[in-house]
Amino acid sequence: MTNQEPMEELTPAQLIEARNWIKGCCPWGDLSEEEVDTLTDDEVTAGIARHFEGGISEFKNIVPEEQ
Repeated sequence: MTNQEPMEELTPAQLIEARNWIKGCCPWGDLSEEEVDTLTDDEVTAGIARHFEGGISEFKNIVPEEQ
């Protein structure tokens, strides 16, 4: 068992923006828009943590909690 810290969560509005970012992001270019729409919230959040420069914290600084 590993002692991993829980991943930060994104709000529903931030998850929408995250999916939009993934649809236009080069590392995710092999996924169709429909496939991105079927990703779980945890998969989207993990992708932002891994691929967005600055991770979740920086994404949350740029994208407001509510729109």
